Amino acid sequence: MFRLFVGIVILSVLINAELRRIPSYKINFTRRLFFSDRRQNSTKHAGVITLPLHYDGNNAYYGIITIGTPPQKLNVLIDITFPNFWVPSRKCSSNICSLHNRYDHTKSSTYISNNESFSIIYENKDNITGYFSTDVVNIAGTTVSNQTFGEVYAIEMIRFDNVEFDGILGMGFSSIHRFSQMSLVFKNMVELGLLSRPVFGFYLKRHVFFRMNPSKPNNKLILGGLAGRKLYKGKLTYVDVIRETVWKFTVDQIEIEDAVLCMDGCQAVFDTLTLKITGPSPDIANIHRLIGATYSEGEMIVDCEKISNLPYIYFFLGGKLFELKGEDYIIKLKQINKPKCISAFKSENMEAMWIFGNVFLHRYYVEFDMESYRVGFAPAI
Repeated sequence: MFRLFVGIVILSVLINAELRRIPSYKINFTRRLFFSDRRQNSTKHAGVITLPLHYDGNNAYYGIITIGTPPQKLNVLIDITFPNFWVPSRKCSSNICSLHNRYDHTKSSTYISNNESFSIIYENKDNITGYFSTDVVNIAGTTVSNQTFGEVYAIEMIRFDNVEFDGILGMGFSSIHRFSQMSLVFKNMVELGLLSRPVFGFYLKRHVFFRMNPSKPNNKLILGGLAGRKLYKGKLTYVDVIRETVWKFTVDQIEIEDAVLCMDGCQAVFDTLTLKITGPSPDIANIHRLIGATYSEGEMIVDCEKISNLPYIYFFLGGKLFELKGEDYIIKLKQINKPKCISAFKSENMEAMWIFGNVFLHRYYVEFDMESYRVGFAPAI
């Protein structure tokens, strides 16, 4: 299954940071300071912003924003793990960059130069180099003033020539923010009083077939929270975040038929840059045994004719049950002769924590609450 280079980078960084406890870079503001400004500056304009998300056919969901005056359109991948915000610069003249929309600060009357450079080297040796720039950013019709971001003039990344997005808009925690010069988009929006609440949510429509051509943007990123009530059934069930660095939470238990996995509780994180659900190899092997999956060409395959008869898998979160049925956890690929059906469960290692990819988000609306440090779940409509 094709997986974005960004997903690979973030997954490896995340697991290593948790298991080896790599020190994180921190910005010197506290939770109290973060939200006291929001209360003081909120105006009658504060509300909810809905950014349509496009599916690019390769498991990525990106939104269209504009930067500068007059506005320049860019496609940005939404990343909930890290907070960095960067886009390609017009000064990036490589063949890879020429395939993407690029920001030209010389054409923006609201551009402010910072004269500071930066570079990021990812664990798979991908890297980007650029400098910090400040300009007006518009997200779904809402203007975010004085937003500092990375303007990248050198990109060396695997498969960057094969993706629809141009840059990355980070929604991760500020406590792992490496660059204090790069202001956090979400924090900036909160402090400007643009949002009714410091929360955001994901609504992703389920695809009958994956790897299809991009279609209409019926997926959404909800900033502010209230509009999300129209996208899910009942009330949200909340689970506290374990560490205020990543969206890591506790899963009470996992069940499939008579097998109980994660019996004493286990830890999990969300990753919107990957499709599958990853877990410890013994648990994933047990799941594959019970759904009758067999190994073929690097994937665990099931009979497409038997999807409706596959067992339900139950996740207990916050004392409530959240189920996935065969139609949810089997990836159906459209092929010339006949469909190919692949398990959406993937093993990492013996002690890996669970990683909930977009397969889970296709079934459930998830809200990320930065004020109360919790995640909320409810069945998506």
